[in-house]
Amino acid sequence: QLGDFRDGHRKNDGGQMQQTATEVEEKDIPKVADWFSKQTAPWPKQTIEGEFDMARARHIATVGANGAPACLSCHSAVSPELADRPAIVAPRLAGQHDYYIAKQLKDFREKRRGNDTDHMMTAIARDLTDAEIAALAVFLSQNPELHEAKP
Repeated sequence: QLGDFRDGHRKNDGGQMQQTATEVEEKDIPKVADWFSKQTAPWPKQTIEGEFDMARARHIATVGANGAPACLSCHSAVSPELADRPAIVAPRLAGQHDYYIAKQLKDFREKRRGNDTDHMMTAIARDLTDAEIAALAVFLSQNPELHEAKP
């Protein structure tokens, strides 16, 4: 992600990450990634309010929907149900803030973000409704056990 920010393939509100990424030397990126990977952040509090179809969100996250793969098939450590897939190939979603997940999904859907391999997330998010995005964001952010989720 630092490389994408640095190279202009990914942007964020206000340009904070683009600026920060330019200040990290190439040789230090693996050190930064290693340090962040070892941190344990407090679990986020739910901030998106409303009534959500959590059964649908769980299904999308663990099984998939609309011809798209399960979120956790790429964004999670391997669980027995996903054993035929490689370990984390995309950033882990469990524990991210709900508003962040929702914003990223909407940005992919609206093509405001396009740094995903083969535009996979753009295609997946295209078919998600606002209600599904909100439910997924809450579900993914509020379930610490998701790295071992079962359908």
